[in-house]
Amino acid sequence: MFAYADETGNSGRNIFDSNEYFRLGAVLSIADIAPPVADVLDPYLKETGVDRLHSHQWPEIDVAAIGQAVMDTLDQSGPWAFNLTEIHKPYMAPTKFVDVIFDAGENKAVPGEWYWDELNRHALCLTIDDAMSEEAAKLFWSSYLNDDFDGVTSCIALVDDELCKTEIAPAIRRVVTKAFEFARKNPAEFTLSHTQKKKGYQVSSPNVVAFTQLFQAIHDFAAKHDSLPERLIHDQQDEFRKALAETYRHFGNIIWQDPLDGSFPEISLADYDLAQFEMPSSKDNAGLQATDLLLWATQRDEKTEELAALKARLRHQTIDFYVSRRMSELIVHVNLLRHKRLKDRRHT
Repeated sequence: MFAYADETGNSGRNIFDSNEYFRLGAVLSIADIAPPVADVLDPYLKETGVDRLHSHQWPEIDVAAIGQAVMDTLDQSGPWAFNLTEIHKPYMAPTKFVDVIFDAGENKAVPGEWYWDELNRHALCLTIDDAMSEEAAKLFWSSYLNDDFDGVTSCIALVDDELCKTEIAPAIRRVVTKAFEFARKNPAEFTLSHTQKKKGYQVSSPNVVAFTQLFQAIHDFAAKHDSLPERLIHDQQDEFRKALAETYRHFGNIIWQDPLDGSFPEISLADYDLAQFEMPSSKDNAGLQATDLLLWATQRDEKTEELAALKARLRHQTIDFYVSRRMSELIVHVNLLRHKRLKDRRHT
């Protein structure tokens, strides 16, 4: 199988800029889509006298027509999917705060089920998000990326002050209180390592977080279609080139499996070699240009029926993954419903 990936909403260190969303789109296919897609795009490019597709610069109707032709070609090439990861960048501050302070492997006051259980972890993320002001979020993010645990402790104080004014579930308040107390007394127990390497902050950027999620999508698609990963092609990246390559080399073969009963996730290693990782210019690769077009379409507020039709068709092929407060709320809601059903079954 082949994966073509492109991104939009570059972030780096700054998760509080005016562009609040980072998105990574990837076309997953059992066939190499670049050659047949090039046959579709080349006539348009020659007609307009450009060397690559520029979706944001062309009329919406024209891009929609090209998109339909591209999707026709993808359908003819065999099974495929569009994997979309969308990150609400400001929400990374409370989620990373939870990762640091409530990691049961480092904070001995946190029971394992409060970090590894999906319902509990997202309940903590929502609780912290409610109590984390913009000032506290910016203080935490800066301290986190600079390995400054004193700054993290100052953020804990700000969050704690807000939680004291808020009514929260007793069980959550107990685990938060104990976790904060342990963190204040045992700062050496917590690992922060962004400054050990030049540009070490990049491993916690939305760019790398979204790219890591793509690994699981590749494994799932490969298993579903019995097609081993052959090539992973990411649009040319200068700032994050090394970080993406290293992340893929170290973590690309990890497969996560979330049990249906809500217990701890299971981890295994792929029994096949990683796909070859490449970062060519999209100017030279029609597969990347097709990915860029589809990614553009997902985030565009349509003004024409033609683009609305393209987006509707694309939704049927899309596998999405979100990092946002809304997604945490949905995860908590779904898990609470599941627990209620299990409880009702035990009483019938």
